[in-house]
Amino acid sequence: MAKKAYILEPYNRMAFTVYTQSKIANEWQNYINDAVNYFKRIEEIANKKNITKQDREKVKIMLEIIIDEYKTLTPSLLLPESLKKKAQKMYRKGKKLYENVFAKTIQKIFKIY
Repeated sequence: MAKKAYILEPYNRMAFTVYTQSKIANEWQNYINDAVNYFKRIEEIANKKNITKQDREKVKIMLEIIIDEYKTLTPSLLLPESLKKKAQKMYRKGKKLYENVFAKTIQKIFKIY
């Protein structure tokens, strides 16, 4: 509705603000949905009896996407706090998992050299 109002009256600041904030909120919600899906796929891989090198690479890429995408989210003071907290929770979970699984492996490689 805000988009329609803005199209009808381009000088309507309220319609523009609501339209813009809706797009930003949608971006944050999409990030959360994607992260949830990635975590489900990671859990499926983790529950396998044998985890292949290819599986580890898939998990690594999914976690890197979760971490990197959070950094690109458009900040906004008008977003609901619950949305921000959910996204931050997904980011922290992904970062912690990445550090626990992959950062230690990298540190071990550097200790060898």
